[in-house]
Amino acid sequence: MVPIENLYQIRNLLLASATEGSNGDIFKTAFLNYLGLREDSTNVDSDKAYMRCALAGIERGNCKSDDLTRVLGQSAFLEGTPMPWVSDIWAVLGIKLAAYNSKDENIVSQFHGWVNEFLPQRIKDGRLSSKEQGLAEYILNNELTINSASCVLLFLHYKEILPINTAYFHDIVESFMDEFKYAYKDTNLSPILQALYVFVFDKINSELAAVPPKKWDTSDIVQYLENLHSGLKKWTWEDKAKTKGGNAEKWHVENEYHVQNLLYVLLASVFPGIQDEVYTAPIGQKTARIDLRIPSIKTIIEVKYRKDQKKSFQDLIGEVAEDRGLYRSDDRFKDNTFICFLWDNTMSTQEHAKFKEGVMSIDGIDGCVVISAPSVMNQSSSA
Repeated sequence: MVPIENLYQIRNLLLASATEGSNGDIFKTAFLNYLGLREDSTNVDSDKAYMRCALAGIERGNCKSDDLTRVLGQSAFLEGTPMPWVSDIWAVLGIKLAAYNSKDENIVSQFHGWVNEFLPQRIKDGRLSSKEQGLAEYILNNELTINSASCVLLFLHYKEILPINTAYFHDIVESFMDEFKYAYKDTNLSPILQALYVFVFDKINSELAAVPPKKWDTSDIVQYLENLHSGLKKWTWEDKAKTKGGNAEKWHVENEYHVQNLLYVLLASVFPGIQDEVYTAPIGQKTARIDLRIPSIKTIIEVKYRKDQKKSFQDLIGEVAEDRGLYRSDDRFKDNTFICFLWDNTMSTQEHAKFKEGVMSIDGIDGCVVISAPSVMNQSSSA
């Protein structure tokens, strides 16, 4: 018997059972791949159109519009007999994702008409588990109540399908962990749900290993970055070699991407899932690129670099406003919090307060940090 307090042993037991239970099943195997829990090639050439759509949905692949149209045009019942997807809610989720990935409003509308033919009745019949009911709620309404199954809530959150409000996050994680301790005892747990428990546990564990228990929010990140100035006194800027036979070293920060790399180094140890240079959906001929993004707390950090007096603070404020507008146009990022970080190589500290005031007056800006280059750089250049 697995010791109840050994969470990692429980995790491995659930994963082994999920892997074994998915062997030979095209959709279950693909779903475990989708969760990053196994790396099998999936035979997407299923002879069933609904399965091809479901697979394309969870794999973020391109679903043939003919397949989607065909599936969404079919009745859920044939002479009173339910079609296979009626009892496969995870496949229905895949079909929903495929419909939304199509970016076609008509197909999305067809999906909702199609799914409403059978899913509300399934809920009413009481044949769905609490977790399946939570998933059905999302499939039907694009939302979940706080009372939905915690593992489904967190699955959708970590997959960035339906993020959780920060105010409730800690309570949902606690509920999940209480549930996780006993999940291995549930003999009715399907391989997909077993895998879901493992996926969510791994995500929580990776965050808790690095992030304070109270979970960082925007103000914590702003405060952390503002404290960067206190560490710059140890910035390497040598006029003479410090070691025998060595070279005098100077850590130059000459471009915006140098600052971006510095912030990545500082934040990656706290947020292992940090992303850099994330492209947004194009707007006409314009495609924006997000400098840094922390998916776990849905935060974007836009990096700016003032090299010399030629770049005015007014210009920088305009760039920030334009960037924010472009990011908001992409549905994936429009509700992300936005922090501006400026590295001022000119050390014009008398302008910083006014710059911050200007940036923070822009709609949708949640934080602004301005750091001057280490003073040794200025001393060296003026010598």
